[in-house]
Amino acid sequence: MTEKNYMSGSELRQYLHISTRKMKYLMDHNYIPHENTGHATHKYRVLVEDAEKFKFRIDNEVGFLAELNGMFSNRTEWHPRPLIEVTEENCEAFRRWLSSQWAELPKALPTQTAAELVGHSPQRIHEWIRQEVLIGIKLGSIQYCAKAEFIGFMASPQRLTHPRTEKYKELIREFKYIQRRERENEQRRCKRRMKRGENFD
Repeated sequence: MTEKNYMSGSELRQYLHISTRKMKYLMDHNYIPHENTGHATHKYRVLVEDAEKFKFRIDNEVGFLAELNGMFSNRTEWHPRPLIEVTEENCEAFRRWLSSQWAELPKALPTQTAAELVGHSPQRIHEWIRQEVLIGIKLGSIQYCAKAEFIGFMASPQRLTHPRTEKYKELIREFKYIQRRERENEQRRCKRRMKRGENFD
């Protein structure tokens, strides 16, 4: 390995935003392919490619490393409670809800409109298009992205796991509130049906 294609343990810890304790556990239990140099300092060396693959799994795979939840909690490493439980069912329900919320909008969204919907800057939407996370098309001086694709991306595990803007967080909170109301209404309907059945008997 050369200096250009590997990270030290310290660099990996900063890249993954984890504690030294957690990084050492991942190494010692072979969660990430690495080389142990045997030195007291700079003990671990990890290929940049392997580090990037591991970070991609953290950001995109639902439940990845769930078995380690709570193992490394301490005063210096605090993890706030997530706004929403990121499951396939919740992602799909959130996607359907966004589709209904934005039903009146055009199928091709100007990047300015897309940005305003979730509280990001237009530059952030352009960056996603450059990264090919979204597909964009430019007509004249205005760039557009497909509404359905934008909704799918905003309802993905990656985005729901790490909500960045207050506007996006408010959308998640509103969705959860409506979900809770629907569950409560369904419970009331079930109770009424059961009561009618008891009265009929």
